[in-house]
Amino acid sequence: MEVDRNQPISQVIRAARRECKLSQYTLASELATISGRPTITRDLVARWERGHQIPRAGTRQWLSVVLQVPREQLDIAAAAARRRSRLGHAVVTENAPAQPGHARRAQGTPPLLPMFRSRVQGGILAATLLNPDRSFSLTELAEHAGASLASVDKENKLLERAGLLTSRREGTIRLMRAADQHGALIGPLTELMRLTYGVPQIVGEEFGSVPGVARIALGGIWADRFAGIPGPEPDGIELLIATPPGKTPDEHALSVAAQRAEQRLKRPLTFTTVPLDPDLDTLQIPHQRPGHPVVEVAAIRPRSVPRPSDVELDGRDTIHHLIHAGQLEMIGGPGANGRPFLDLAAKHIASAERIGENAPDSTFILLSQAAQLIGSSLLAQQGLRASMNAAEHVVGTAVTAQFGHQFSQIELLRRRSRELDVPTSRDSHVTPAEVSTYLRTVRTLLATATHLAEKIGLFS
Repeated sequence: MEVDRNQPISQVIRAARRECKLSQYTLASELATISGRPTITRDLVARWERGHQIPRAGTRQWLSVVLQVPREQLDIAAAAARRRSRLGHAVVTENAPAQPGHARRAQGTPPLLPMFRSRVQGGILAATLLNPDRSFSLTELAEHAGASLASVDKENKLLERAGLLTSRREGTIRLMRAADQHGALIGPLTELMRLTYGVPQIVGEEFGSVPGVARIALGGIWADRFAGIPGPEPDGIELLIATPPGKTPDEHALSVAAQRAEQRLKRPLTFTTVPLDPDLDTLQIPHQRPGHPVVEVAAIRPRSVPRPSDVELDGRDTIHHLIHAGQLEMIGGPGANGRPFLDLAAKHIASAERIGENAPDSTFILLSQAAQLIGSSLLAQQGLRASMNAAEHVVGTAVTAQFGHQFSQIELLRRRSRELDVPTSRDSHVTPAEVSTYLRTVRTLLATATHLAEKIGLFS
């Protein structure tokens, strides 16, 4: 029987296990018994099948016996898995370089961005800097960077000492996230990551929000660099979008996704749509050359499917200026959803109502934070947010420019709350009458923003 030399061992194990009608638990139990190694558990089998770990040579010997697969086939599949470059939302699935070599090893200098000392370091920074609103465990970063826990832990310590990451503990779990957004290096470094390692995430977010997109494949020079082939910087992005057979994709939604991806990546993007087929002809990727790597990108689905806006808003020039000035940035995926911001703003308002008479200063700060959340909700609904190095007034400025003078109260509240941060100042106290007035104002802003959120869509 001819063996597919490009099929990774994760797929071989999964297919053979199912053919033998074994569950992951049963396979782990049989392997533990026959090998005398109780450390083989269902979790380890799951990691093999997800492609997060390659069974060692000794383990492959026992897998061959239990799954009735020739040892040679497992060895070939293990070699194919090692040739794959996996990072975050992307993995090389076709035409990976036959010899991994120093340039493609996780600890080797990455051709995609050779200023980094390792591909692991690039993967960690891509995960944390491009998702500044969340923390990552070491396990999550290891999966994102395609590396071992030990390698990730080593890089994390270096990045934390450099002030690029911060850590905290929740019980026995150490969580990492991007450092303070006002650090001098964070903004430029985030932009650099977005243009290189951020390509799979941005493409996955923008096209993953389009209903009917089943598979996303990347080709061209970027795929070569990602796979570890040295060469010049990519000058464009080439995509193949596969949709379910018989379903016509929403051309307008695809066009908006392409426009937004181009704006976020600051380089031209070309895509082709084809019906989904198990034997997808990746040469249909625009300008793809035979024998060159193909990178599969996971579609990142949003919490709720955003729609292209059908409302013409004022202030487009202001938004474009803020984006080009680096004060606003485009986001996609789960982050492009204003509902969580509105829900938290409503909780702040409810808390402010309860403590208003007894603590007017604290009430005012809650109302100011609620107003900022309301502004952020409208931007998130458009797939926008303030960048990591943005000025404090950006949310109020962007929302007022688009939705009218009523939202200028967001900036007024912010400025007034800043005065409360200096308790020795003459202006560091608010009166109950002032609190009562702004309580009504913020309630009105919340109601207006809730109504607007149902009408607006992605900015492009």
